[in-house]
Amino acid sequence: MQKRALACFMLCMVLFFVSALRVTTVATEDYSKVQKTQNGIRLKIGDSRGTIYDCNMARLTNCEEKIIACVTPTPRAVTAISQVLEEEELAEVLEQLKGNKPVICEVPEEIECDGIICTRVFSDNKTPSRHIIGYTDTDLKGVSGLQKAYDKLLYRGEDISVFYTTDAKGRILEGVKPELQNDNQAMKNGVVTTLDTNIQEIAEKHAENLEMGAVVVSDLKGKIKASVSRPAFDRKIIELYLESANSPLLNRAVNAYNVGSVFKPCVAIAGIESRKGDYNYTCTGSCEIIDRRFKCHNLSGHGNLNLDGALALSCNTYFYNFSFDIGYKEIYKTAQNLSFNQSLKLCDGITTAKGNLPKEESLSNIAYLANLSIGQGELLLSPVSMLNLYCSIAGDGSYYVPSLVEATIENGNLAPVKENLPTRVMKPETAKLLRQYLMGVLEEGTGGKAKPKTVSAAGKTATAQTGKFRGGKEINEGWFCGFFPAENPQYVVIVFSEDDSKQSLTCAEIFAKIADDITALK
Repeated sequence: MQKRALACFMLCMVLFFVSALRVTTVATEDYSKVQKTQNGIRLKIGDSRGTIYDCNMARLTNCEEKIIACVTPTPRAVTAISQVLEEEELAEVLEQLKGNKPVICEVPEEIECDGIICTRVFSDNKTPSRHIIGYTDTDLKGVSGLQKAYDKLLYRGEDISVFYTTDAKGRILEGVKPELQNDNQAMKNGVVTTLDTNIQEIAEKHAENLEMGAVVVSDLKGKIKASVSRPAFDRKIIELYLESANSPLLNRAVNAYNVGSVFKPCVAIAGIESRKGDYNYTCTGSCEIIDRRFKCHNLSGHGNLNLDGALALSCNTYFYNFSFDIGYKEIYKTAQNLSFNQSLKLCDGITTAKGNLPKEESLSNIAYLANLSIGQGELLLSPVSMLNLYCSIAGDGSYYVPSLVEATIENGNLAPVKENLPTRVMKPETAKLLRQYLMGVLEEGTGGKAKPKTVSAAGKTATAQTGKFRGGKEINEGWFCGFFPAENPQYVVIVFSEDDSKQSLTCAEIFAKIADDITALK
């Protein structure tokens, strides 16, 4: 302590003498010459880039905050800085100040003192929803995700710095206050997303059970509250992922995959809306279509079923024959109404992969129609695209195209983004009936593992064949699409696994845990 006090005292005495000498020198010079030849010292304090927020204005980027002090070599500044820095840090600052130049250092609290200016700098550490937020290059230019999509708004191209005016001899002019430059730019411009930090954390925690896959959570207006793609990546070492076998940089939430039985509610909508919802069929385990035998996953058969039971037990032969009774045109029209043949614009610069529907005319072949009725064949959809179907069932029969951005901020002015308009797919009573049917999936059907402990829920399971093989065994993709609470839905959750043999929990179990944890937030 004594050494520390002595060092500060000695430096203060030196600086006091230098200051007095400088005042005398400047006073005896032609001051007009000093002004004409004055120069400056600019010190970089930190980087400056606009901020991305969640829907509650919690920062998703620029979330690490530091206080930086700009210390002028004066006795009062040395005394003040010595009272807040640890001994080792102080020794380093005092050593730099001996050069009679200003110094910047991190401090634990703001200091109010002549000769010291404090400002805050922001940086990122662990950014949530990395595939949606994206990352920047070393020059802070956006490369992917929202960082790229809104780069013109977020990129500043200027450092946070402090400028000291000096005379012709490079001496800091006393009485001229240093100028902070761009110190508040990080908060002036930004993007307000639909994401919710708390829900995102829950989704990321439970998505760790997937080696490759995605989790998406939205409200009934399609506003995405959480989006996770697995595997994740570290934005600081992007180059290590470019050749990775599991493609960590791929955003699986917006990529298109085989769908399987989570498509069956689309067929159910077409059937109910065309007044054929009372269709009955006896499943014996298989049925012949043209010259080929199509099997049910239950080879011993499900027996006599109506639509409610067929959804609960995910009976394939029921849906083959149900689709024939409905006709391909009604099913195709329903899929089109759900935008399953389109790419969805989530915000400026971010879209889903275009959904792949088989050509309508090909469905006149009942073998092709049979495959579509259970979500197989040429059908490919993204996890985000599946929100359209399940939001419309959870709501009043309409869906909103999923969205990611609520507003933008430019020069401190908030500009809300125009909300999407709803698209009606079915009557409200059809949606209500399907909610009851999908509750049965969890209560007495294939989705028992998706049943949460603390809230009611409804949804549909799927195991989608891919036609890809590893070691002689076909790779299957797993799904669970559902919503909760079942009676008055608030959230829709899509869980997708690119390889159901490489996950520690099923998609249904992950859904249940997410539903319980989100309910606990309330």
